[in-house]
Amino acid sequence: MRIQHNIMALNSNRQLGINNSAVARSLEKLSSGYRINRAGDDAAGLAISEKMRAQIKGLEAATDNSQDAISLVQTAEGGLQEVHSMLNRMTELATKSANGTYTDDVDRKALQDEISALKDEINRIADGTDFNGIKLLDGTMGVGSSGATADAVAAGIAETGVNFTITAPDGYKVHIATNDGVTASKAEWGTGAASHTLTITLAENTKITQSDLDALINGVSGTPSEAVGKINVKVNKDFTTKDVGAATDVMAETEAKAAKQAALTWNNITVTANKAGAEYNKTLTITGAVGTDTNPIGGKLNADGTSSLNLLSTATYTANDINKMLADAGIDSKISFEGSKLGSDLAHAYALVDGAGLSAGGGLKLQIGDTSESYNQLDLSIADMHVSALDLNSVDISTRDGASAAMSKIKTAINTVSTSRGKLGAIQNRLEHTINNLGVTTENITSAESRIRDVDMAKEMMNYTKNSVLVQSAQAMLAQANQQPQSVLQLLQ
Repeated sequence: MRIQHNIMALNSNRQLGINNSAVARSLEKLSSGYRINRAGDDAAGLAISEKMRAQIKGLEAATDNSQDAISLVQTAEGGLQEVHSMLNRMTELATKSANGTYTDDVDRKALQDEISALKDEINRIADGTDFNGIKLLDGTMGVGSSGATADAVAAGIAETGVNFTITAPDGYKVHIATNDGVTASKAEWGTGAASHTLTITLAENTKITQSDLDALINGVSGTPSEAVGKINVKVNKDFTTKDVGAATDVMAETEAKAAKQAALTWNNITVTANKAGAEYNKTLTITGAVGTDTNPIGGKLNADGTSSLNLLSTATYTANDINKMLADAGIDSKISFEGSKLGSDLAHAYALVDGAGLSAGGGLKLQIGDTSESYNQLDLSIADMHVSALDLNSVDISTRDGASAAMSKIKTAINTVSTSRGKLGAIQNRLEHTINNLGVTTENITSAESRIRDVDMAKEMMNYTKNSVLVQSAQAMLAQANQQPQSVLQLLQ
């Protein structure tokens, strides 16, 4: 028997410490509700759980995004609903005015007064309908806006690299020139066939700034009613006109064209520019080859605006696969085709054509998923709903002939608005399905994450009870072990 070391007491104390730690862990899990409170509890489970939590947060944010998008669409659709109502009323008024039982000076004049008021209200709705400060119906939500770009003519100015951007209704033209002996700049509208052409004549040997151009355009008289406040010429930097001996262009006559996206369809494969503009009339060359260090798989945007995409000829790709490559390379185009295709089947030089207007605006890109993949993003664009964009500026029912002509124009405008409302309705329905899908996905991933991270309270209570009993048992045995050395006194008597 030994008294220097009580091995039984040491063993009992060690077991008591282990049991106390187990009780502490059980209490921590029971009080926090988590099975994993630190990486040491389950390192692999923690990593998987955190990854799932990030996905859940992304899905919840995407759900909020989709709900906000529905609110935006409903706001736009509400404005279009009123435009529809007014167009229907205009149809009624035009039909009445086309009847020979009315007089021009009284009856049709009163009908035209209401038409004018309705056109003003359509313009007000187009200008005033916004969501969170985003204008929805004024054209800035479209794929672009009417206009054009042009480089300065070297013969007329002293600087290089000067270019102009024109914003104007479809079909309007702007011409900037200088002339021998002109000492005062001016702007004026043409007459007759040139009534939609704005000519700006600049003084010789004069520095011209953006504010100078704005002042000339704002001060011009006789602006056509549909172009009031809608003619703008932006220059990228100040320039100085030259001393010329005759009329010399500073910017050649340039016509503003309605926004249109460049596109090309080949072999049931369609490539479309994401935004409008003639600058997207470029070529996307897809090659099907073997990837190498010098020609890797993926896209490349060239300095001249053209682009290339290298694919594996024997690999299959979906449209989403290609669109991700294009987006990653900064190529502002997208491709669409059914199913999947071999890289060799996609190989072609897609020379996009018919792009027009300006790429300003370009609509909204909605994030409706938890990743940056193209299928988790939705492009939303809404056409311009001003009277000029609906081609209703010339509607005049103050005469019977004018009323007859107006009827077809108004019905065309109704079809235009119906098309826009139909697209918005389709997007709203899609977003509602998106929200439902996101909700189901969030629920299932949350359930999986809970099984990894959350504690089973009943099971852990069993462990706590067991460990609590073991603590009490260890304490009792430690007391007995501490009493054991006293038996040595019996030998010393």
